Amino acid sequence: MSGPSPSTARTVGARLRDPRVRGALGVGALFLAVQLLALAAAPRLADAGVSYGAGGDALVPLVLGLALGTALSLAVVRYGASRRLVRGVMLLSLGAAQWFALSAFLGAVGGAVAAAAGTALAWRVPRPAVRNAVAVVGVAGGAALFGASLAPAYVAVALVLAAAYDAYAVYGSGHMLDMADASADLRVPSMFVVPTDDGYDDETATVTGGGRPAATLLGAGDALFPAMLTASVGVASRWELYAPAPFVATGLPVVGEFHLAVLGPLVGSLVGLAALQAFVHRRRGVHAGLPFVNGGALAGWLLAAAAAL
Repeated sequence: MSGPSPSTARTVGARLRDPRVRGALGVGALFLAVQLLALAAAPRLADAGVSYGAGGDALVPLVLGLALGTALSLAVVRYGASRRLVRGVMLLSLGAAQWFALSAFLGAVGGAVAAAAGTALAWRVPRPAVRNAVAVVGVAGGAALFGASLAPAYVAVALVLAAAYDAYAVYGSGHMLDMADASADLRVPSMFVVPTDDGYDDETATVTGGGRPAATLLGAGDALFPAMLTASVGVASRWELYAPAPFVATGLPVVGEFHLAVLGPLVGSLVGLAALQAFVHRRRGVHAGLPFVNGGALAGWLLAAAAAL
C-alpha cells in the first residue's frame, strides 16, 4: 500500500498554513456553493413560473437592483446617511433574495420563515461565518431567479457589461472602493470574508499588526454573475431535453436533469477565480473581480457550446 511521502505531507501542510492559500480555498468553497445552490434552485423556480418575465425583461430589475445597492452604499460613505436605516434596507433586500433560493426547496411559507430567520441572524450576529452563510443563500437566490428568467445569451450580455462596469468602478471612478468600505462599516452580507489570521478583527478586517492580510475578501457580485450564467445554462439545457433551445450544447452527455454544458461556465468561472486570487496576491490591493470570473464563465460557456458542434 502506498501513500504520500512525509516530505509531501509536510509540503501540503505548509501550504495550507499559508494564509493566502487558506483564504483562496475558503473563498473558492463559498463561490462554488453559490454556483451549486443556484444551479439546483433555478429549474425549480422556472417550473413554478417564478421569473422576471420573458426575453430580456429581467435585465431591467437587475440593473435597478445594482443601482440601488450602489446608491445606498455611497450614501453611507459620502453623505453620512443613517447606517441603521441603510443596513435595514440592504438586509431586507438580502432576505428577499434568500427567499427565492429557500422557497425552491421549502415552499413559499417555509422559505419565508427560513429567510426571515437568516436575515434576523445576520442583523443580530454579524460575524463572518454567519454573514458568509447568509450571503451564499442570498446570492444563490438572486442568481437562480435571474438564471430562470434570462436565456444564456442575455446573461452573457449582462456579464460583459458588468465586467466593464466593475473595471471602471475600481480603476476609473474608484467608487467601488467606497462601496467596499461601506460594506465593512455596515457589516452586511454583501461580500464574503474568510479570516486568515488569528489577529483578525471584524471591526478593522483588513490587516494585522504585521501588515499581512487578515482576511481574504470577495464581493458578492463576483459570485452572483457567473452563477447566473451557470443557472441559466442549467435551465436551458433542461428544457433542451424536451424541445430545442438556442445555444445550448446539445451534443454533450446528459447527467440527471442537466447537460454537461453547465460545467462550461461553472469550471470556467472557477478558473477565473483562481486567476483573480493569483493576481491579487501578486499585486496587493483592491482589484476588479468580474473581468476574471465573468471572463472565465463566458469562455467556458463558449467552449462547451463549441464542443457540441
